[in-house]
Amino acid sequence: MSPRSVTLIVLLILSEGLGIAIGEVFYRLYVSAIPPVGQSAFTASASHVAHITYGAGVGVVLFFWALLGMGAGGVVGKLGKKDSPKA
Repeated sequence: MSPRSVTLIVLLILSEGLGIAIGEVFYRLYVSAIPPVGQSAFTASASHVAHITYGAGVGVVLFFWALLGMGAGGVVGKLGKKDSPKA
């Protein structure tokens, strides 16, 4: 595998992990804010699935933002080398 594909795979895994962790944090905030009397087992489990799904979506967005940043950095780096004055 090329170093570029390894970088993309690692970036995808890390961004998805971070996104799912964000979803879990927001689920914990939700559980702490709702009193146990006002929450059934079904609501708690459905909410947990929804928060994890939300976190996975956030992970995908983070991955594409990182790709956009990597692409923009590569373009700016190439432009900077062309336009720089030669000593």
